[in-house]
Amino acid sequence: MRILVDSADLGAIRDALTTGFVAGVTTNPTLLRRAGVSRSGVLGLARAAFAAGAGEVHLQAYAEDTPGMIRDGLEFVELDAARVHVKLVATRAGYRAAAALSAKGVNVTMTAVYTLNQTLVAQSVGARSIAIYLGRLRDAGVDAMELAGRMQALLGAQGADVDILAASIRDPGELAELAIRGVASATVAPAILERLLDSDATTRDALVFTTDARSVADA
Repeated sequence: MRILVDSADLGAIRDALTTGFVAGVTTNPTLLRRAGVSRSGVLGLARAAFAAGAGEVHLQAYAEDTPGMIRDGLEFVELDAARVHVKLVATRAGYRAAAALSAKGVNVTMTAVYTLNQTLVAQSVGARSIAIYLGRLRDAGVDAMELAGRMQALLGAQGADVDILAASIRDPGELAELAIRGVASATVAPAILERLLDSDATTRDALVFTTDARSVADA
C-alpha cells in the first residue's frame, strides 16, 4: 500500500517523510487553513515537501467552476508535472475539469467520492485516483469498508487504471482492512501515522533484545 501523510503542516510533513514508509503528501483547503498556509504559500509548501523527500504532492483546486479549476490545475503542475497531482471535487464541474486536465497529461485525483457511479465516471475522465472519506461515510451511516471493497471490485472489473486513495482514516487498523480489499493507497493524519506501528508485544521484545545486546557487549 502507498501511504501518504494528510497535512499542510510542514513540520509534520517532514517528520512523516523521515519514517521511510510515507510516499507523499495530500492537502486540501481545510488543512491549509488550519496550518495557516495562504493560497500564495501553497506552491512553496509543495516545494518544501519535495525537498523533504515527497514523491508526490496532491494539491486541491480552489475554484468552483470548470475554467477556474483548469487554471488552478495548470498552475500547480508548472511546479512539477510528474509529481504534482491535482485534486478536484467530484462535482459536475470537477469532472469536466478532470477530463480537460487529463487530456493534457495532468495527474488528477477526484476527491470527495462517495458513490459507485462517481467511481465509475472517474475512469471515463482519465482520473488517476479517487479519494474516499471513510470516517465521513461512517458518520453518514454507510458501511465504509464494504463500500470501499465494492468500489475496488468495480475498478478491477473494468480494468481501470484508477487507484482508490482512502482518507478520513480514524484508526490505524483500517489500513490493513483496506489493503485486504485491494485498496492501493491511503492518506493518513500525522496522529494516526504515529500509531501505525504500535505493538505492545514488539515493544516488550525490543526491550529484551536491547537488554541482552548490552549484556553480550559487556561480556
